[in-house]
Amino acid sequence: VKELGGAKVTVFTAVGPLTNPDHVTVTPELLAFLKTADLLVCTGGGFENEWLPGALNRVQNPKLGKGKPGLFFAADFVKMLEDDHHKADEKEEGDLHAHGNPHIQGDPYRVRALSGQLGRRMISIDKADASTYTANTKAFVKNLASLIKELEKTAAPLQGENMVAQHEHSVYLLNWLKLHSSAIVEPKVGIPPGPGDLARIIDIIPKDNVKFVIHAAYEDPRPSKYVTDRAKIPLINLPFTVGGTKGGGPTFEAFYRDSVQRLLDGLKGRDRP
Repeated sequence: VKELGGAKVTVFTAVGPLTNPDHVTVTPELLAFLKTADLLVCTGGGFENEWLPGALNRVQNPKLGKGKPGLFFAADFVKMLEDDHHKADEKEEGDLHAHGNPHIQGDPYRVRALSGQLGRRMISIDKADASTYTANTKAFVKNLASLIKELEKTAAPLQGENMVAQHEHSVYLLNWLKLHSSAIVEPKVGIPPGPGDLARIIDIIPKDNVKFVIHAAYEDPRPSKYVTDRAKIPLINLPFTVGGTKGGGPTFEAFYRDSVQRLLDGLKGRDRP
């Protein structure tokens, strides 16, 4: 939103890039922003069901009502990928993403498609600043297309390599770069691994020639570090989203560049804390 709106918008983020997106705390500050917001942008696909309906009911902002222009769900415009854990029972066996993996920001193609839809939505809400949103959206799409071409060439060595993820926060990024996830450290989404789970992962690594293990900054890295210490492979702190690593930068370009570089460092045998 900020990259498309620039100085014309004030943005409040319900979940920071270094916090767990699966568990949102509805704070007084969040409610205050919802009460006066002109536009609410969410992933959708049921990802916000635990907190958003209740929060919207509390603030009673007519601009954010069902079917109103002010309510924008990304899942309405792009197809979501399934989790590898899709056979688990929702809630009983972990925080399953019942309608698909919601972490679409890892795929620049989906982000590019969404930017056009979001730009049009912003124009419909604030016609007075339509020229700004139009120019910014066109520039964003053009720059992202160029970045995709550049990074796909840079990241070519990653194609077909095997890795392990602590949680399925980066499935879209890995799918874009054609990296293969040999295993997930969590036995079920949101469920910490036990000794048997860790032993299973350690056993898989040499069989699949796994190059590294990834985790996000908001996750406890100890399970993954236990695995990498014993398997003698790198541990990579991979940004979950824009700003998802310290010093990673506040833009999608910085997010994708940082992600690719960290993965390439892992392929070269380097840890990236």
